[in-house]
Amino acid sequence: MLTLLANIVKLTSMRFEKIEDLATQPVNPALWISLGASVSGCLMGITVAFSASAIADMDNDYFVKPPTVDQKMWFSAMPALVSLVSGLLFGRLVNLIGKKHSLMLSAILYFTGYSVIAYSKDFILLFVGRAITGLGLGLTCLSLSPYISEVSPTRHRGKFASIMQLQVRIPIT
Repeated sequence: MLTLLANIVKLTSMRFEKIEDLATQPVNPALWISLGASVSGCLMGITVAFSASAIADMDNDYFVKPPTVDQKMWFSAMPALVSLVSGLLFGRLVNLIGKKHSLMLSAILYFTGYSVIAYSKDFILLFVGRAITGLGLGLTCLSLSPYISEVSPTRHRGKFASIMQLQVRIPIT
C-alpha cells in the first residue's frame, strides 16, 4: 500500500510536455493518478453516508444530554448545506491554487472534521465537525472531476471518470 502511495506521489509530481505523453508510459500513469485522486471521491461518499450509521448510535449514553430529533436532522443535513455554500466560495480558490492542491486541502478538511467528530462529547462540536467535512465535500466536488479529466488521456477519460463515480457510490452502499 505504501509503495502504491509513493508511486502516486511520484507520478503526480512528474512533469509531462503534453498530456499525450502520459499514454506512452508502459503502465499508464494517468490511471494511477486517477485512482489516487478518486480516493477523495470515497471520502465524499463516506461524508454523505456517515450520518445514517452515526444517528443510530447517538441514543446511547455517550452524550451528557441525548440529542433531539431536530438536532439529528441538522446533523445529517449539515455537510450538504455547507458544501452548497463552500462550492460558491471555493470556486475562486480552485482557480488560484489548482485542482491538485485543492484536493490536498480537502483531505486536510476531511481529516480535521472527522477528528473533531471523533473527540467531541458535545453536540455543538459534532455540528462543527460536520460543517468542516461539508467544506471538504464542497471543495472536492469542485476539483475532483476536472482534475481527473485533465490528467486522463482522451481515449480513457470516460473510464477514469467512472472510477471516481464508483469511489463515491461504494461507501454509500
